Amino acid sequence: MQVNCNHLQVGYGDTVIINDMTITIDKKQITSIIGPNGSGKSTVLKAATRLLNYQKGEVIINGRDIRKYKSKELSRYIGVLAQKHSAPADFRVKELVSYGRMPHLKPLSSFSKEDYEIIDKVMKTTGVWHLRDKSIYECSGGETQRVWIATVLAQDPEILFLDEPTTYLDVAHQLEVMQLVKNLNKNTGVGIVMVLHDLGQALEVSDKIIVIKDGKKYSEGTPEEVITPKMLKEVYNVDADVISIAGREKPVIIYKELA
Repeated sequence: MQVNCNHLQVGYGDTVIINDMTITIDKKQITSIIGPNGSGKSTVLKAATRLLNYQKGEVIINGRDIRKYKSKELSRYIGVLAQKHSAPADFRVKELVSYGRMPHLKPLSSFSKEDYEIIDKVMKTTGVWHLRDKSIYECSGGETQRVWIATVLAQDPEILFLDEPTTYLDVAHQLEVMQLVKNLNKNTGVGIVMVLHDLGQALEVSDKIIVIKDGKKYSEGTPEEVITPKMLKEVYNVDADVISIAGREKPVIIYKELA
């Protein structure tokens, strides 16, 4: 499965946020979208998942225009976790996660044995099984984020889109979420698309990185191809080296003084 965004233009009135954007998102890969604040990262994610209308271009999933899918049908291909989300205060974790199965329910029907098995499975996979009877508001920040990821996973989508999944989390919980993302991709085969601010995280976990600058695609490729001193200077206006360290799979970014 692929999501192909072809020549997208997204804006509000006469203001263009994304201009002539063409990117490809592959199932089974971890893809990170990076760029400076205000560059249009989240706008691309929203347009690619039909949360935001685009003015020109097209988004194609499995050879079919995304606008021709019914909502329930589309939710079986893609799951989206927005940056901000909320739930009723009296919701327990297992009740929230069960909402992810709604696209699979027929009108006036109830959850089947298979639905409950999937709900239990995603809670175990995301490490929130022990929280199942807690209120969502009794959970820590890191726990809450894993519960929301479990809720979207319960849809059983082929690609999971996460808009800044580590925002508002401390370092330990950021690392926890990134490890969960890697494990989900490796063990379940679900594709992951993330908007990230932390370039080190993007470099560490991604198979593919898309760099956006001023509403346009600057580059697209593997982390090693994309995250270079030249890109860091031209996109972020910082001087840095990208170096390999013995024993590490991915290189690291060493920042110099700000330009």
